[in-house]
Amino acid sequence: MRSPSIGTMAGIGRSDIARSSEPVHGYSRTMIEWGALAATLGFTALLIANFVWSEQRLVVADETERMQSQARIIEENLAHQFQGVRHALESARSALGEDSGCTASCQRLLLQSLKRAMPGVRAMVVLDARGYILRSADDLDDRRLDDSDFLSQIPRMSSGQMMYVSQPYENTPGVFNIKLTLPVTTPEGRIEGAVSAILNPEYFDAVMRSALYAEDMNIAITGEDGRRLLFVPANAAQMRMGSQPGSGPEEVLQKHLRGGDVTSVMRFADARGQSRLIVQRTVTSRELGLDKTLVISLSRSQAQVNAGWHEPVHSFLLLWLLFGVAAAVVLAWLQRRRRAAQALATQCERQHAEMTERMELALSGANLGLWDWHIQQDIRTVDARANAMLGYAPERQFHAPGEWRTLVHPEHMPALDHALRLHLADSRHNFEAEYQMRHQDGHWVWVQCRGKLVERDGQGRPLRMVGTRMDISARKAAEQEIARLAYYDGLTELPNRRLLLDRLGQAVARYARGGQVGAVIFVDLDNFKGLNDTLGHDTGDRLLELVALRLRQVTREVDTVARLGGDEFVILLENLGSLVEEAEHNAECVCRKILVALNAGYELQGHEVRSTPSLGVVLFGNGRHTVNDLLRQADMAMYEAKAAGRNTYRFFCPSMQEVLDQMAMLENDLRHALVRHELRLHYQPIVRADGSLSGVEALMRWQHPQRGMVYPAEFIGQAEKAGLIVEFGQWALTTACEQLAAWAHDPQTAHLSISVNVSARQFRQPDFAQCVLEILERTGADAHRLKLELTESMLLTDLDALIARMAMLKETGLGFSLDDFGTGYSSLSYLKKLPLDQLKIDRSFVQDMLQTPHAGAIVQTIVSLARGLGLDVVAEGVETSEQWAALRQLGCTGLQGYLFGKPAPVEQLRWGSLMGAHNSVAEQAEPAAPPRTAHLALISPPAGA
Repeated sequence: MRSPSIGTMAGIGRSDIARSSEPVHGYSRTMIEWGALAATLGFTALLIANFVWSEQRLVVADETERMQSQARIIEENLAHQFQGVRHALESARSALGEDSGCTASCQRLLLQSLKRAMPGVRAMVVLDARGYILRSADDLDDRRLDDSDFLSQIPRMSSGQMMYVSQPYENTPGVFNIKLTLPVTTPEGRIEGAVSAILNPEYFDAVMRSALYAEDMNIAITGEDGRRLLFVPANAAQMRMGSQPGSGPEEVLQKHLRGGDVTSVMRFADARGQSRLIVQRTVTSRELGLDKTLVISLSRSQAQVNAGWHEPVHSFLLLWLLFGVAAAVVLAWLQRRRRAAQALATQCERQHAEMTERMELALSGANLGLWDWHIQQDIRTVDARANAMLGYAPERQFHAPGEWRTLVHPEHMPALDHALRLHLADSRHNFEAEYQMRHQDGHWVWVQCRGKLVERDGQGRPLRMVGTRMDISARKAAEQEIARLAYYDGLTELPNRRLLLDRLGQAVARYARGGQVGAVIFVDLDNFKGLNDTLGHDTGDRLLELVALRLRQVTREVDTVARLGGDEFVILLENLGSLVEEAEHNAECVCRKILVALNAGYELQGHEVRSTPSLGVVLFGNGRHTVNDLLRQADMAMYEAKAAGRNTYRFFCPSMQEVLDQMAMLENDLRHALVRHELRLHYQPIVRADGSLSGVEALMRWQHPQRGMVYPAEFIGQAEKAGLIVEFGQWALTTACEQLAAWAHDPQTAHLSISVNVSARQFRQPDFAQCVLEILERTGADAHRLKLELTESMLLTDLDALIARMAMLKETGLGFSLDDFGTGYSSLSYLKKLPLDQLKIDRSFVQDMLQTPHAGAIVQTIVSLARGLGLDVVAEGVETSEQWAALRQLGCTGLQGYLFGKPAPVEQLRWGSLMGAHNSVAEQAEPAAPPRTAHLALISPPAGA
């Protein structure tokens, strides 16, 4: 069976390399690797989330168990103390009996002994039925105790086995006492007094405080009626106030009692709105025989409890991010290495294939020429195929000694002689050389010669050498093409980024040593993407070719015109002069030439196309420069040219870098604005057509510690880029709702509404509607007094989801207003579908309505359209009384502008009747109207109103 030829094997090798880069089932290997990385990151994220969830549950469970253990310890201590008090009271009561034989002094001595035996008891007293002290182990003498409510209940203490607990009372301000009492009865069952133990509050406070293990923790012992008997840490206000009905502690106490469990774990919000974790335990010892149920409660701040698992969560998230970034960098590096290896393998395989295919053809006598060199005579004979390579007749021979050398390129002859000498000295290896030979037509042909010494004489001198000659001109051309593709752009034939960086680096190093100045011009075509999208990529490619041609025409041979990619070109101007002023002038002349050349029209596929460039220029010479810095600075200058209106040029100056640095500083300050409470809301009045105040629009301001008051135009765009606009929007919405809730308590402001602007990104958040509902519930604001102002840019994408969110919020009574109507992508179909309440006419139409008929007609159309759709309409930017009067005549129902008040903090808003100037405007607009009653509005509108 015949083995495959060398050419066939080369073909198989090339197909294998190509197959390694082909997509697998429609997905490339690169996509699969990135997908695997994404899946790995997703899986690790799930593991971290599961860990976080488990850690949170574990921390909360540990904290709950610890608090329950403390509650049990407190219950045991409390039961122990109360049991001792009961035994002491029973001993004292037994001594009071007529058959006890204990005299008054004996009874007093007994009370003192019992008191000293119990550190938790401050005093023990014997009371008569009216509450007066008969015997005392303290310095209370015969004074009546000040807990009259409890003492009045002595005649009603029917159970001799029940120990009655008094409410806390104060003998000394801030010191609360509790009395445990057993009734004293006659044999006939009549109540003739009681024996009481007054507990030592400091002792019980110390015992309870020992159970505290966190600064945010507090402990309370509460009766079933909600009255606190003890609160640690000591707080006299809390003891006097007790639990208020409807408050967080009262609710969780009642829920605990209704549940019937001995121990319960709940969460509640304290008076400051902070979430707390509370463990409650009902005192279960029945031996105490108390007249009321006591509940021991321990609570901690939920935020402090959560702090125990936040730190590991942050550490894991940071590690996950670092792992993701590192994995992505490593994968990108490996893929780049693989692509480079594949490219190199492809190139080598192509060369190998060419050589092996020619070898196969030479062995079969297809295209190899044979030569025979008689070394001593220096005569080389060739066959017909070798002659055909150089254009000679088959029978042509060069018999003169050394004549064949005249055909070899003079530059290649020394290398050829050297290779021959090496082979003749050591013929163990085959001879091979590549050089150029002159064709009969005069051009040079690359040949590859291989041979071997085949004969020596008796003295070892070489006599004869034979070999093959192969035309390798095609391979040499391919190698040159590969080299060209590595350093030149395939479309425009201009130097590519690699060659540009090499030449620019050489120029920077050269000019740093000399006295010359050079320049880098960054060229970017304006609106090239639009041309590509409309006329197609073929037309765009042709335009780039023509641009490259014109750039070469307006530059010198010494200059370098390179294409970075897309529609970006870079020109390296060298030797512009030894002075910066001279170099700047010369560079400016080149920029003007470029603008003139590229502004001329292009004939592309029957279309007259015009394209303008934006140029950024940076000079370099003496001093330290890096290639990347120069390109970045030229790019910055180019963007300055675009910002200046395009089709112009700008030189780089340090202020451009300063602007970028300032933007970075602004973004950094923005990230701290919320934490530092630097954001403010200013409110601008919205009035009805008659001037009465109907509401305000909330406008955000930033009180910067160094810049002072910063307006939205200066920071909202940067907040959008930094991804902070959602947090800012939630803050504005919360603050506005809190203001609505505050106004609701004042009859003068309860009717006012607040309009809040919502960004497109904020509204598209999946949980936006739920967040709004939570804010309304948390602040207690009336949803009917809140309006959300939307912009028309929100209507461009995902309209169905937008309508669903609006409908969900609309059910609560919340209103929607379409801001700047008429300036964006207005559509009647949107108005028909959206559940809107109001349209706001953009200020540009209001400002021009009295100067141009078109603007007036637009305003009238919007007002009529809103009236037909049953919507309110508000005109923005009303600044003159004439505009007010005209809008009233058109039937505009709402007005907003400097005429009625500038945006101001809520503290600077004053309410009162409209000024006389406003009345006069209204009377001019409607002379027959009767005098109006006073309305709420801002005092002191702008002059001329």
